[in-house]
Amino acid sequence: MPGPHTHLFHVEVRVTAADGPLELALPVWTPGSYLVREYARHVQDFEAWSAAGEPLAWRKVDKTSWRVEASPGEAVVVRYAVYANELTVRTSHLDATHGYVNPATVFMFVRGREGEPLEIEVAAPEGWRATTALARVESDEQAARERFRAADYDQLVDSPLEIGTHTLLEWEVEGRRHRYAIWGEGNFDGDALVRDTTRIINAARELFGELPYRDYTFIVHLVPGGRGGLEHHDSTSLQVDRWTFRGREYTESFLALVAHEFFHLWNGKRIHPAALGPFDYTAENYTRTLWVVEGLTTYYTDLLLVRAGLMKPERYLERLSESIGRLQAQPGRQVQTLEDSSFDTWIKFYRPDENTPNGQISYYHKGSLVGLLLDLRIRATTGNRRSLDDLMRLLWDRYGARGVGYPESGPGSVPELASEVAGEDLGDFFVRYLGSTVELDYASALDAAGLELVPGSVSVDAVEPRLGMRLREEAGRVVITNVLSGGPAERAGLEARDEVAAVDGFRASAAHLAARLAERAAGEPMRLSVFRRDQLLARAVVPEAATAPLVIRSVASPTEGQRAVRAGWFGAPPQLDGHGGKG
Repeated sequence: MPGPHTHLFHVEVRVTAADGPLELALPVWTPGSYLVREYARHVQDFEAWSAAGEPLAWRKVDKTSWRVEASPGEAVVVRYAVYANELTVRTSHLDATHGYVNPATVFMFVRGREGEPLEIEVAAPEGWRATTALARVESDEQAARERFRAADYDQLVDSPLEIGTHTLLEWEVEGRRHRYAIWGEGNFDGDALVRDTTRIINAARELFGELPYRDYTFIVHLVPGGRGGLEHHDSTSLQVDRWTFRGREYTESFLALVAHEFFHLWNGKRIHPAALGPFDYTAENYTRTLWVVEGLTTYYTDLLLVRAGLMKPERYLERLSESIGRLQAQPGRQVQTLEDSSFDTWIKFYRPDENTPNGQISYYHKGSLVGLLLDLRIRATTGNRRSLDDLMRLLWDRYGARGVGYPESGPGSVPELASEVAGEDLGDFFVRYLGSTVELDYASALDAAGLELVPGSVSVDAVEPRLGMRLREEAGRVVITNVLSGGPAERAGLEARDEVAAVDGFRASAAHLAARLAERAAGEPMRLSVFRRDQLLARAVVPEAATAPLVIRSVASPTEGQRAVRAGWFGAPPQLDGHGGKG
């Protein structure tokens, strides 16, 4: 990093040719983020040399691969630079304040030799240090060089590096080392972070029975408006707003993100479908089970916070009812199945457009609600003797702890193991909720815990449910971002990207539209003037009746069995006979 302000990482690869010419390649995607992103587009200044300093012939053979002519046994040095100026958890970033390396975007691999051990040396600017989950080999503080070892290329790709003058918080849980590497300024409290994160760690350990790592690293970037996380084998990268560490936002934004990514060290990184490991870094890796990887992890996100004492059960139910309401308001739930959502992530999930709400659902979102139904179904079927916790422990024992992936169907698959845990055939459950667009049966699931889903108080000015469209206000302009299928806006002929200029002849703003809508009875038209490609149009929109949000509440007189289910659901995971429990 000789000039961090240029955003260029300078990379040198030293390797001995085995059988002759070498082919080096850079991944096209990052595990955990299922989109081909073509990282090689940022590579420049590629060159190859012999150990004696003689230039070697090379050529680029495809969009992400370079072939270097070398003799068997010849020591080869390859040099190239990577432009890194995209600040997300999926990419790499270098500037005058720090360097963040997502290894898939920076480090090439030698085809056919991905399984060999390797070392990396970091030559950082003076005063900077490197933090990563990789094992440290040696360091030369005076020369600002640090060396780390990876067992193979998979481990390297799964071990991001934060390099700079970041804040470092370190502590131990159950004899395992943990650390926060925090880049940026904000209102975080280090003592509170350590205390609350320890609660999350203990809640997850209680579920699975062990912490399967030597140490674990949380890399945190404090960025205005930041939001996102990416799981890794023994670490995670998180991006949050710098002022997010107070009040409800701290719990429901930051700690929820920590819980989600930490849970992934089991579900997703060690417990994973066979299709997601070993990886093909040069093409899509298809699976229909991302609803397990991400959906069940999302289901456990808030549940871990409840079990850790960081979120009250009442608030959990509020957030759960909001989640149910969001899915029920999305027309795409009647178009795309959960399995198809997982399979098509490579072309759909990371490329949302104005039709996304109408044509698809998120495997995170619907997957978490299917997880809810599955958990409560198992609890109801077994009299609360078993639960989804037992299924996760069974997956850990049979696959995660053994380092093998589970099959997507047939013997040993998640549906088969769920039936084993429940003691009954759940095949119909999975056919309905994974392979079809049938509505989820929340009522019978929640009844197992003595809960019911009922309408709450009505909001008469809610634009989306009453007009069937979503808006964005920017620089004084009100723009329609989505027109929902079958709603009033669609019937009136409005389109996404229309700019709402006036409501009933008066200049529009989002607040003005909401206020005028609140005055309207259902069926009473309102006149919208919109610009479409600079042409002024008039459309009459007929609002629908105000819809009440859904609320989860306790039934009037829950039975002892229902109380027990609720207690087991919110409390410590039940320790039961077999299936990975601690007994």
